[in-house]
Amino acid sequence: MDNEFPDKIPASNPSESVKPIQGDDPGKTPDRTFESYMNEPAKESAPTEGKGVSPFELAAQKPTQTQAPTMESIHGQMNATSGVLGDIQNQLSTKNLKLKQSQKYLLRNKLSEANAHIRTAAAKAGVDVGAPPSMTARQNPIKKYLAYISDGQKQLVGAQNKLKELSASGHQLKPGQMLLIQVKMNKAQQSLEYSSILLSKAVDDIKMLFNIQI
Repeated sequence: MDNEFPDKIPASNPSESVKPIQGDDPGKTPDRTFESYMNEPAKESAPTEGKGVSPFELAAQKPTQTQAPTMESIHGQMNATSGVLGDIQNQLSTKNLKLKQSQKYLLRNKLSEANAHIRTAAAKAGVDVGAPPSMTARQNPIKKYLAYISDGQKQLVGAQNKLKELSASGHQLKPGQMLLIQVKMNKAQQSLEYSSILLSKAVDDIKMLFNIQI
């Protein structure tokens, strides 16, 4: 049988270095330090056409109020909050509105939170807010929600009248008071917007049910 193996295997030269397959020359000195790369700001990725924006991204893109509050800006916040309260009142007046137990729990908490923030803001504006709305265990849930709405509207009207009186007399609230009112109104708006979205879902379910029955 013929020998298929070579008679001699060429000896490797240990003095010859193996060239790297990829990468930069190890002997080359980098022109930038590692710290400079770490401190370099991240580049924003280009937006993808046709890609939808998630609710979380929309919330992140929502501008925040960075300017100091003024009597006019606070008055505008109260107007906007009053509008959301009116929308929720209309949603609660929907015929045959039925809420799940989990929806009732969330709605009660959010509306009570919003009412508490509105009352605090009104008190800081100089309004005598009085006692909070009375609630009983046997009271209809919708009536409880409407009680929060009515009391909130009442406090906002009183606060707006106080602001008008101060402006007419040439007086201003203290910066700390205006800042606290701004924060409380922001929190109230967040709770009310959540409540409005929750009710919109319930109203849409009713409309869909009636459309199917028809």
